[in-house]
Amino acid sequence: MLLAQGKYAEAEPLLTRALELQEQATGPDDLSLTAPIGALAALYRAQGRNPDALQFQARSLAIHQKATGDSLDLAPDLKLLAALYAAMGKNTDAELAYLRVIRLREQAKGLEDLDLAGDCTDLAAFYIARKRFAVAEPNLRRAIVIIEKKQGTQSPALIPVFDALVSIYLKQSQFSSAESPLRHEISIEEGIYGPNHENVATYLDRLAKVYFLEKRYGDAQRLYERSLAIWEATLGPVDPELATTLDNLAVVYASQEKYTQAEPLYRRSLALRERATVDSMNNLALALDGKGDNTAAERVYQRAVTLAERIPVLPEPANVGETAALADTLRNYANLLRKLKRGTEAAKLEARAKALPAK
Repeated sequence: MLLAQGKYAEAEPLLTRALELQEQATGPDDLSLTAPIGALAALYRAQGRNPDALQFQARSLAIHQKATGDSLDLAPDLKLLAALYAAMGKNTDAELAYLRVIRLREQAKGLEDLDLAGDCTDLAAFYIARKRFAVAEPNLRRAIVIIEKKQGTQSPALIPVFDALVSIYLKQSQFSSAESPLRHEISIEEGIYGPNHENVATYLDRLAKVYFLEKRYGDAQRLYERSLAIWEATLGPVDPELATTLDNLAVVYASQEKYTQAEPLYRRSLALRERATVDSMNNLALALDGKGDNTAAERVYQRAVTLAERIPVLPEPANVGETAALADTLRNYANLLRKLKRGTEAAKLEARAKALPAK
């Protein structure tokens, strides 16, 4: 309980004492010792005390190995050891530990066990972090083959493996190689959520970026247009997260010299970002007001009003709610002025906010 609560200083002496008592009762090599040893290792990992964690994790492995031999029961200890070795820069030891897990799994479960796919993916992630892409890729490919054989080609378990594979290709500028796994991911997400889900939009954006980098602007445009429609339906037309897709689509239009189509997207993106900035400034002013720094709060409100006044009025459905942003800012500012006993100024702001057209 203390460990889960992050109370490491309180937990350590209790765990140490529990280990000592258990050792006295059972001897130094009993399997029951692995529970307190593992808890101490976890405590040290959480504190970033990796050398101490390594010492205890290695002891847990030794106890398990003495009790069970070179069996698959060693895999949990080996995986934790591999992660510790990697964090400490002991890459050879980490690699050997990951490879040993795979060997033990193959011996115990055969070459097509589903958990083996996870082991291969873990090893690939280790290689990717060290830019060893040539050895990472076959491990990911092997994981894909196992998952597809066991769960089918539309299994959601393929998504993180394909993600890693795509990352390898993009980091090496192998854009054409990234296309197939991205298309496969889109197909899987559509099968799970339907064609208009935000997960689908995420992968449409990723594939569109690949097409853009390949100068396949027409293909990129088609995917960005589809993803924008999904994001608008999912997030609503005034969500600031739309700005990124708007910018991406605008860049694609501009790359094809379709400037007339690019311009309104850039304007809408800018308006969304300005609206988000006004909202953030309101939140900041409210926080400053809450802590009693009224002078600073008023300065922020004044800047927010100025920015809200500049947000362009765009035709529906591109309108970003600039009137609502200005009205909220005026009302918030008025509330502050009333606290400061400046009722006449507050009334003017309130009247102005009330006079704004409702949207």
